[in-house]
Amino acid sequence: MCGVLIGAIGFGQLADFIGRKKTIFISLFLMIVFGAIVTVAPNYTVFVIARLLVGTTVSGIFLSAFVIGTELTGPDMRTWTATLPHVAFATGYMIYALMAWGIRNWRPLQLTMTLPTVFLLFSWPFLIESPRWLISVDRHDEAAAIVKRIAKFNGVTVPEDVLNYRNEKKKNDRRYTAIDLLRTRNLLIRNLNLFYQWFVTSMVFYGLSLNTSSLPGIDDYVAFFLGGFVEIPGLFSSYYLLDILGRPKCQCLYMTVGGIACIISPFLAPPYVPEHLAPLSIALAMLGKLSISACFNISYIMSAELNPTILRNVAVGAGSMWARIGGVVSPFVVYSKQLWLPLPFAIFGGCAVLAGAIALFLPETMGADLPETTEEAENFGTKRKPRSVYLSDIEKHGEAHQNSAYQEEENAGEKTDDSARDDLSDDTAL
Repeated sequence: MCGVLIGAIGFGQLADFIGRKKTIFISLFLMIVFGAIVTVAPNYTVFVIARLLVGTTVSGIFLSAFVIGTELTGPDMRTWTATLPHVAFATGYMIYALMAWGIRNWRPLQLTMTLPTVFLLFSWPFLIESPRWLISVDRHDEAAAIVKRIAKFNGVTVPEDVLNYRNEKKKNDRRYTAIDLLRTRNLLIRNLNLFYQWFVTSMVFYGLSLNTSSLPGIDDYVAFFLGGFVEIPGLFSSYYLLDILGRPKCQCLYMTVGGIACIISPFLAPPYVPEHLAPLSIALAMLGKLSISACFNISYIMSAELNPTILRNVAVGAGSMWARIGGVVSPFVVYSKQLWLPLPFAIFGGCAVLAGAIALFLPETMGADLPETTEEAENFGTKRKPRSVYLSDIEKHGEAHQNSAYQEEENAGEKTDDSARDDLSDDTAL
């Protein structure tokens, strides 16, 4: 999890610098190398370091692939293309449970996990770079070529004025980093909210996965498989509801349902209830996993839709970084059952309910165009007209001086009016 955390911010930033496609294939190559090292690790230290490095590559692949899919599609299909990678994730989750059940030795299991990555390297000709990213770095000709390729495949014609479009704004050569996610007021508030959503989602998701052994009457491999299986209905239900209820309301709904299910679940298991009611506890725990899986999907979508193109990959990466912190914390929360058996579920549930409540403060992005610049993202969901968020010291001084001069002029005008009224009063008295 620490490796995935490092990769989330590192490869997320790299993808905004060199592009999404290159980042994916660099990550794929490194995943093969470090995965092979894990397989032949001579001792535990080498194993841990290699696993950490494998974790960094996971972020480079999944986050960049998700962002490409999001940036390639319009508002009407964005929810669908954003949901599909998570369905693939859940499918891999179930397949891994079957692999672990059939391959009990960890070395061949690790090798079996690594081998499919080799075949992904041959997908280079079939994966395209994000045209949005190319335009954001002023590579318009490459973007136009990709749009033509997509149009030809889909059998449509793109208007020439679209292909010949050039952004008339002066190119900004400044490199944007994760700090820019917090540099302006609205982006700061929204991203802090999103970071908490990511943190809670991951903590509960992996916490429930790790805590399946405490569920009564269920084999570890079966519980792990079911944990992946229940994600599928959670993801598909979120796909349908996201374009009906909207993003923040959906997040609130799933977080609240998942949180309440977590809190109640342990109290429906022995010793609190008779043994024959134990399946109710399992069902509620799986309902919590279903709901939290949907929250993962929604957190990805909101992070991508609320942040600008020049920061989108690093925004999703920063959110994923906080998710990994939640993943790192989750085993320790699970371990708190040594103090009181229901305590982990109470912590998971309480944090999820709070996350659901504050999700309602995020602006709605359903059907909206993706923001391209930080200014557009800053003003998204507000009635403010676009303006410079920050003023330099000279501008601040000039504005203050202008306001001071205007105030003096206004005061002088008032004095003149007062003098005129005094003169008029004198004339009237005479």
